[in-house]
Amino acid sequence: MAIYLRTYPTTKTRVLGCLGALAAAGIALLYPLILLMTAFALGALDEAVAYPEDNESIANAATAVGATPLIFSFVLTSVIFGATSCFTGTDRWLPKDATVTYRDIASARFLHVARDPNSRAVGMLWAMLAGMLVTASPFTMMSIPHSLIYSDFTQDLAVGATWILGLAHIGLFVALKRAAARRRASAVRLRTYGMAVADPKSFSLPLPSSRGDLSIQEVPAHLGRVKVQAVYAPPAGGAEPGRPVIILRLGLTVRPSRLDDARSRVETRLDEVWRAAQLIRASVEQEETADAPTSEAETNPAHQPPHQDADPGHDPSQTETLLP
Repeated sequence: MAIYLRTYPTTKTRVLGCLGALAAAGIALLYPLILLMTAFALGALDEAVAYPEDNESIANAATAVGATPLIFSFVLTSVIFGATSCFTGTDRWLPKDATVTYRDIASARFLHVARDPNSRAVGMLWAMLAGMLVTASPFTMMSIPHSLIYSDFTQDLAVGATWILGLAHIGLFVALKRAAARRRASAVRLRTYGMAVADPKSFSLPLPSSRGDLSIQEVPAHLGRVKVQAVYAPPAGGAEPGRPVIILRLGLTVRPSRLDDARSRVETRLDEVWRAAQLIRASVEQEETADAPTSEAETNPAHQPPHQDADPGHDPSQTETLLP
């Protein structure tokens, strides 16, 4: 696990995101044209297979059938992902020796604990493949059964293969989406005033006051496995005081033989949550320390010299003797 600082998108980034969204809409409008091109390529492939002049014509037709939807889906998915990232902000990785100032925390959306950068990169790859699968599914469901088994005598078989291919698309999309979410989703999000676990937009839980607030518990799972869960017991004073909360994305389900390793890994993940809370608390304390001299100077003004009358011959001692 690692700690990231999610920044707000700048004005230039938002403008770039708007341009990316317009580009994605323009590319999506080409969808019927790409479908038509794929249909023509399938016709050329049928003709090349029925009247084979050479292997090159079949190869060119097959390349057109496969490459056109692939390139289109990749470009459209990349532009959509790029435009979306322009509106969500970027993640700044905070290594072990990183320090965060109060200005960094105040100007950021939140601090969050998620997988390490390499795992998140793999999760982005799975998300890209899921997006490309959705974009290219009409092309593959039209071209693959037609190219492989379609003929005048196998129309029923082609229809059945299309249904099977559609179900395979759905199952593969769900698997890729879940794999991407496991690697890229935030386990915990933190701000100066609270922490979010179950609902990423609800920072109703108070920050942990000590490492003892974060612990593990073991519960039985299916097939003889053991689920090692990460539990957070919020200190009193929050919107939900004292109610233990299970941090689902930090837990592991393992066989009993690997229980010790799972405990160690979950404890390490909880250490990252505690380190993130310490970074926020340290930044707040630095800000309070920096404001303290200013406040003291305002409440205790500098010593002023005694008031002197405009008359240069005025003697303060004489004034004191005249006071009753």
